[in-house]
Amino acid sequence: MTTENGNGRNDHSFSNAFFNALLRVLADTSGSPWQLIDVPGADSSPDELEPVRIKLTLFGNLRGEFQLEIGRTAAAMIASKLLQSPAIEFGEEQSEALLRLVTSGASTFCSEPGQEYGTFNINASLAPEAALDRTNMLKVTAADDGGNRASISMYMDSVLTHELAVHSKARSATDDVGTLIKAVGREGIAGQVNLDLVMDVELNVTLRFGKRQLTLREVLELTSGSVVELDRQVEEPVELLLDGIVIARGEAVVIDGNYGLRVTEVSQPLSSVLLR
Repeated sequence: MTTENGNGRNDHSFSNAFFNALLRVLADTSGSPWQLIDVPGADSSPDELEPVRIKLTLFGNLRGEFQLEIGRTAAAMIASKLLQSPAIEFGEEQSEALLRLVTSGASTFCSEPGQEYGTFNINASLAPEAALDRTNMLKVTAADDGGNRASISMYMDSVLTHELAVHSKARSATDDVGTLIKAVGREGIAGQVNLDLVMDVELNVTLRFGKRQLTLREVLELTSGSVVELDRQVEEPVELLLDGIVIARGEAVVIDGNYGLRVTEVSQPLSSVLLR
């Protein structure tokens, strides 16, 4: 992976997770495995045509935008894999196929178990113009088992890079809290660790109304107005999760126009969750 003026590990962690999700969808759709490869000092072949651009907008616990750029030749090759047809001049059909791929990859990325960025969604759309902010760029090269290669550039805007930096700091603080709490569990409250020092550190909790497993076909067929039935009855309690662990259940309420939770059950002593 090549980085220009990036924020180091924050950007790499995000982009690697996104591209790996995208390539899993590409592999499932095309029927051949794809993976990121390291090509030291190499760059994609010059392409005189305008690249294919797709803008992705994030909203929820993670906000901002990033844009993908793929050379026309590589985009046509990928589209031919998706459409199961010979590679021809890149047109509207190929463009829509590529957009569906990126949309599905983004959905997979957002819904991955243990998603470290919390709950968020991504909207994908074709972008007619180049990204205005080109200071934070990452480039990857993907290859299949048939020797096909495609270089993809990702341009992140300042909002997203800031959000990733904030998340990294919060994650680091949370890890420090976990270390301190585990130390307390070993040494007791009378030990050297003072919990008062970390009581104000913010932890991300998530409300879960239910879940559902979807096949790749069902994900690709999702459109505006589609209804996804969850595994939870209306009268069943909503779950409150901390770091993927259910810590409480209760009733969903509305407070000043925002969703909230009235806790009716604490599933286990919170100390047992934090001391894991």
